Amino acid sequence: MENRNKSSFHTHLLVFFSLAFAWSWGCWLLSSAVKTQLPSVAGMLFLAGGFGPSLAAIAVVRYVGGRDGLRDWLVRCLQWRVGWRWLALVFFLPLAVMVLAAAAHIALGGTMVPSPAIGHVLLAVVNFVLVLLIGGPLGEEFGWRGYALPALQARYDWRVASLILGAVWGVWHLPLFYIADTAQSYIPFSLFMASTLALSILFAWLFNRTGGSVLPVLVLHTAVNAWSWVIPGMIMREGSSLRPYGLAVGLLVLIALGLLRDAETPITMRKT
Repeated sequence: MENRNKSSFHTHLLVFFSLAFAWSWGCWLLSSAVKTQLPSVAGMLFLAGGFGPSLAAIAVVRYVGGRDGLRDWLVRCLQWRVGWRWLALVFFLPLAVMVLAAAAHIALGGTMVPSPAIGHVLLAVVNFVLVLLIGGPLGEEFGWRGYALPALQARYDWRVASLILGAVWGVWHLPLFYIADTAQSYIPFSLFMASTLALSILFAWLFNRTGGSVLPVLVLHTAVNAWSWVIPGMIMREGSSLRPYGLAVGLLVLIALGLLRDAETPITMRKT
């Protein structure tokens, strides 16, 4: 029975990762292929690619647990009674990290361009909403943290599970490094991987601390991506300095190392 459960665990997780990668990489590659001839279609395909993890999770949970299993999983993911303090913390933590990194960059003699949000507060608010809906969080987090993390935590310590998932999460972004004008196309892959590993630890800690709700993780992921647009130097452009981004990643790594000392009881999915 134990061997069967272990085999089932690996099979379901492998199917999830395979579906997530196939959908996302397929959409992104098709987007690049038709970008010149069909730019509107290419844009839609590119955005659709970001939904691979969440769609894969829904498919696997529905297949394994049926409608009841899918409903129970969604109820757990959408727990909303997590406390406003958690939501405030995760919303402003990325801002604090980025501001400190930007300040350190200036203190070291660097310069910063003005924030694009200056004089465009409404645009910044709209940007947060768009980031949540189509900029990564909604398309990814039901998969990475909603399904894969608790599945991995059923077999491994939460620290190991978060590092495994962080590595997979980083590799999932790989095609974006070869697509012109994406944020990833201006960042060394090694530095980006360091950020996904550190963020994966932070996301896993938050997920477990808030009872397995995906909502705080959605807020955190949205804050990371959206504040990157507000704070200069966090989204790379051709010719821009890597130092502000590198300093922010360094701060995230320090936070992650501190969280690794926590022996928090993980949230698991034992029926995977």
